[in-house]
Amino acid sequence: MGKGKVICEVFEIVEQYANQDCPLLFEGETGVGKKEIIKYLHSISPRAEKELITIDCSAFVETLIESELFGVRKGAYTDAKEDRKGRIEAANGSTLFIDEINSLPKHLLPKLLRVIQEKEITKVGDNKPIKIDVRIVAASNEKFQDLLKNKRFRRDLYERFVEVIKIPNLQDRKEDFDFFINKFIEEKTTELNKKIRISSEAKKLLKSYTYEGNIRQFINVIHKLVTHAKQEKKGNIYIINSAMVKKCLSKEIITKKEDVFDDDFTWETALNVARKNAIERALKEANGNNEKAIGLLHISRRTYYEWKKDLNDHCE
Repeated sequence: MGKGKVICEVFEIVEQYANQDCPLLFEGETGVGKKEIIKYLHSISPRAEKELITIDCSAFVETLIESELFGVRKGAYTDAKEDRKGRIEAANGSTLFIDEINSLPKHLLPKLLRVIQEKEITKVGDNKPIKIDVRIVAASNEKFQDLLKNKRFRRDLYERFVEVIKIPNLQDRKEDFDFFINKFIEEKTTELNKKIRISSEAKKLLKSYTYEGNIRQFINVIHKLVTHAKQEKKGNIYIINSAMVKKCLSKEIITKKEDVFDDDFTWETALNVARKNAIERALKEANGNNEKAIGLLHISRRTYYEWKKDLNDHCE
C-alpha cells in the first residue's frame, strides 16, 4: 500500500485500533484501497482466525439488501423456503465490512444502529432477536460530513462509530509513486516471466498524470504497459518508453457515477442499472451458475429470467 508518510500515518491509526472491538468508519474516493486497509485491520485483530465478511451495499437493490444483511426467517415471503443467515450473523465472532454504507437505504440505518448498540439482530419475517458478537467497520466513497449535512446518514449512528479514518487519494501520495511503479512492474515481471525496464521519462509521465480512479486505475495502467512492452532486439528485456505511456494515458477515461445514466435519467433506467448490478454480483458469487444466483437474489426463476431478458433488450 506504500511507504510514504501520509499512508504510514493511516496504518499507524489502523494498528492502534486493531486490538479493540470498536466500530470504525473509513472514508475515501473510489479506488484508494479502503478494502485492502480494512483487510489488513482484520488480519492483525484478535478476530483474524475467522473470515472477514464483506457486503457491498451498492451491489443490491433496495428490496434485497435487508435480507442480505439481517437474514430471513422461513416463510417470510414466497421464496423463503428455509431460514437463511444474513451477512451480520455470518460474521458472528468476526468482522463485518459494510462497503459503500452511503448506499444503504435510510430505513435500515436504525436496524444497523441496534446491531452496534444492543449486539443483536432480527431476521426479516421474525420478531425474535438474535444475540451476535461482531465488529462493524464501514466505508464510504463520499464524505460523511456531506452525508450528515444532506440527511442521508443518521447522526446517532455516526456517533456510534469511534473514528472516521480518511484514506488519501493517489494524488496526495506522490512520494509513493516510485514504490508503486517498481512494485507493480516487479509483480507483472514475475507473473509474465518477462524482464521489464521502464525509462526515466516514462516514469515522469506516469507521475504527472491525474488518476481519478486512484490506485485501481494506476494498477490497470501499469498492467497495460507491461503487457504491451516492446522487446529489445537483443536479449529477453522488454522496455516501457515514454511514447507507450503517452499513448496509454491518452485512452484513459474515467466514468463518474453521476454520468452512468447519460441523458436518460429515468426511473426505468435507474432500476435497470440496479438490477444489472444485482445480477452481475450474484452471478459472480455463484461462479456463473444461474440457479445459485437466483437463490442469492431471493427472487423467482421467472422474475430472474425476465430481468435478464429486459437487460439484454435494453443493451441492444
